[in-house]
Amino acid sequence: MHHYFDATERGRPVPVLGNLVEALADRGLGEFLTSFNPLHPRPLDWRPYRDRVPDRLRILVELFAFGAEIDVRQLPQELGWISTELPRAGVAIFDGRKLQLKVGLRLLPVAGRWLFCTPPGTGLSHYLGDDSVALMLRIQPRAEATVLDLCSGSGLQALHCAGFARRITAVERNRDAVELAQVNVMLNRLEGKIDVLQGDMFEPVEGRQFDLVVANPPLLPVPDSLPDLSIGHGGYDGMRACCRILEGLPAALSPSGRGHLIASCLADADNHYLRDLLVTNAKAHHLDIVVTVVSMKEVAAKDGYLEAMASAVAREIGQDPNLVLAAYREDMRQRKATHLSFLFLMARHGSGRVELLDMRTADDQGVWHIV
Repeated sequence: MHHYFDATERGRPVPVLGNLVEALADRGLGEFLTSFNPLHPRPLDWRPYRDRVPDRLRILVELFAFGAEIDVRQLPQELGWISTELPRAGVAIFDGRKLQLKVGLRLLPVAGRWLFCTPPGTGLSHYLGDDSVALMLRIQPRAEATVLDLCSGSGLQALHCAGFARRITAVERNRDAVELAQVNVMLNRLEGKIDVLQGDMFEPVEGRQFDLVVANPPLLPVPDSLPDLSIGHGGYDGMRACCRILEGLPAALSPSGRGHLIASCLADADNHYLRDLLVTNAKAHHLDIVVTVVSMKEVAAKDGYLEAMASAVAREIGQDPNLVLAAYREDMRQRKATHLSFLFLMARHGSGRVELLDMRTADDQGVWHIV
């Protein structure tokens, strides 16, 4: 039997957060959770399968996958220590008997790493969704590379890159997200490879260069008439943060370095606005950019996508969803915007060339993956 301890205190073993992954894997939790679509991390969709959870895993699935409050007396004996360690790490609340993850947090295995995060449907803070996984699957730093992970959030990209690169620096503006990313680094025992810094974009690493810059920046289009959204605000077209990153890339990239970004753009049906915007940025910052449009939503269609987007924003800013929806419609009318494109960008030092690859399909049902 494994013992999940690293140190001693007064002659007794003391558990540490880095033991949790191995402990849960030994119990078989990862084996169960990864039965669901790994490209679609949505625990809310798993609820119909609750009755299929093996008895030996039920308490762990309730706590980590569904965020339920549990009685710690029901925990396996060898995992009783998590009632102390999880609150100490700041990811859970314990009242002496009941243990529960903080609001919105879940623990998910993603491509060999485990991390506390906020999956879709539980809020925008510490977010990890389809776009996060899609970006992760597109990047593989070379050995000995240095990596900068901007807008790191809960740290997925940094954790992924640690399997390849020599050193990773993750930068995040939100203090709570910084602390959560640091927890996830410890959880995966990667303290020796990943530094997590708080700051705005390139500011904390000014003067440094990296072989790879990866970013999943705020990309939610928000009309200028609405109050500022603290998390996810991508400007009126969704591209505000993306353009800031493109502006900073020339100084941050090593001579042979490249940047990988994910973005969305509220534009016209033929993406003329998107192309013009990126051509302007590429020429201004001496970059060559490859743009891959993987999906496009007609935001005025009857599938409810615009309503869902407006509802999410309304929830975050505390306004009436109907007023927020009206603001979106008026903004789109004035800008003649009809579609929301989802795209990946790869940028290098260059002469201002932009190549746009349209990978959409007529019956596209996905957002970040061609189906």
